Amino acid sequence: MASYHLTAKIGNKGKAAAHAAYIAREGKYSGRDRYEDLEATASGNMPEWAAHNAAHFWTAADEHERVNGSVYREIEVALPREFIPSQRLELVQEFIEQEIGDKHAYQFAIHTPKAAIEKDDQPHAHIMYSERIRDGIERDPEHYFKRYNAKNPEKGGAKKFSGGKHKNELKAELLSLRERWATLQNTHLEKYGHNDRVDHRSLKDQGIDREPEKHFGAIGVSRLNTHDISALLERRSAEGELERSRREVSIIDLSGDLEKAKAERLDESLKSYQPLFDSAAKKAVADGFTERDQALFQEQVKEHLIQNIESGVMPRINKKTRFEIETTAKSAKQPEERQIITPQPAEKPEPLKNKLAERILSRLIEEERLAWRKNEETRLLKEAEKIRQASWKLKAEEPKKPLLGLYATDTWKYNIAAWERDLQYKIDEFHEHNKQAQDAIDGKSEQEHWQRMAFHEKAEQRLKTEHPELAKALMEQRQVEQQKTALARAKATADKAADKAVADFKALATKREGKFLGYGDSGKKWGVLSDELKATIESFNKQSATARGVALELMREKIKRTPGAVEKLTQQLEKGKDRGFER
Repeated sequence: MASYHLTAKIGNKGKAAAHAAYIAREGKYSGRDRYEDLEATASGNMPEWAAHNAAHFWTAADEHERVNGSVYREIEVALPREFIPSQRLELVQEFIEQEIGDKHAYQFAIHTPKAAIEKDDQPHAHIMYSERIRDGIERDPEHYFKRYNAKNPEKGGAKKFSGGKHKNELKAELLSLRERWATLQNTHLEKYGHNDRVDHRSLKDQGIDREPEKHFGAIGVSRLNTHDISALLERRSAEGELERSRREVSIIDLSGDLEKAKAERLDESLKSYQPLFDSAAKKAVADGFTERDQALFQEQVKEHLIQNIESGVMPRINKKTRFEIETTAKSAKQPEERQIITPQPAEKPEPLKNKLAERILSRLIEEERLAWRKNEETRLLKEAEKIRQASWKLKAEEPKKPLLGLYATDTWKYNIAAWERDLQYKIDEFHEHNKQAQDAIDGKSEQEHWQRMAFHEKAEQRLKTEHPELAKALMEQRQVEQQKTALARAKATADKAADKAVADFKALATKREGKFLGYGDSGKKWGVLSDELKATIESFNKQSATARGVALELMREKIKRTPGAVEKLTQQLEKGKDRGFER
């Protein structure tokens, strides 16, 4: 589908040669998978010293153009996907002839990379051209890019066409250029029998009420998941149909606002699952949930549903009625557990009652924590106030300096020192209590750490009182988890015992094979072993090294599966272990 896109750029000194190599896929941009999208490239109007190689022109421009001057202009345009390569080349060449003619040196390239989202070809053209106007005067590279000399043109550089223009004038020229490109593109679309047309105007000027598309780029698209891309493409498709009906098609300007697209798609999905929400609400009422718990339960149902839709577990659009959903729920194997009955009965959804209980418990714990902080702050501030009053009382008891008597003066000095010490202690204690009160309300109190168990106990007690059904479900879940943990620990212990028994067997077989002391044919340690174990060891030692490794693995798996096998083998091996020197 034809799309409109045109941008005009200015290149600064030092970047022309590199950019020319990039669009022509030359130098470091050649022979790499990422840049294998070059469809056509050419140059024209070059001076004699760069006619055979356009790179010489751009290198000279980077070297000799003044430091703060622009070195090149570039026009980047999107080309119709409907066109074959020869038709795209014809369109670009005609555009160059129309806009540049024989006035400026230029180089162009047509690229056809794959679009990051649609994966279709995304043909576009880069047209680089110099601002210097060709005037028929031959100049060497150094003089070509010098400042223009109006009195003696042959003594200066080629004139720049943009010099002295006001920004409003340049803006008007750009708008005119955009319109001319749209007109030429539509002419070629009509010429080759395509009904699509492009429009250079902004969405607002076209009367289209939506935001223009945000450009993600290859890296941005790689971060999107399949659900995001699907939502974006559906939105593009829908808006494309709308604009085609108004004969104002512009795919490249379609709104690609990802968040808006995802929100609309999700809203459509949730509406189709309204029967599921109705069924969940009915169950919550039947189970005696309070209004607050019903709201929490519905929110949990919604979160679980969104996760299942985005992961692909459940279809995006539900086609089942409330009756069908409730019928499926009644036929479930465990009807006493509140579960989301999905349109795919084979998929067993996670029970939501436990999650709801955990969520409410977390809220209750947080409420207990905040209540403790407030109470602790209040307690400390009350104590601080008592200390403040005591300090004022102590201040009023300042010892009076005696008028006469050396002994009396010494006593006063002692008393005044003790009084000042006690008063300062009260003042410091007052400030410390105020600080502790602030730390308590900010959650920085050291005492809060030791209250965590109390928060949990009080919250669990409240859960049992306020939400008995949920507390029961949570307790059952914990019991199941404890059983799983106990089984896992038992299995780990059994596996460890089996590994040790196999290792001991291997060590004993090695001693027998090497006829270690006590393990010869007449050795006492070998003699105390059972005939069954002896036969197993002898058979094991006759095998090759590779076969022994396999035999040990088979032994390990067998004794793990057979009840009591580990204990039996361990007891047999204990008889043949070293018990000191044998005489």
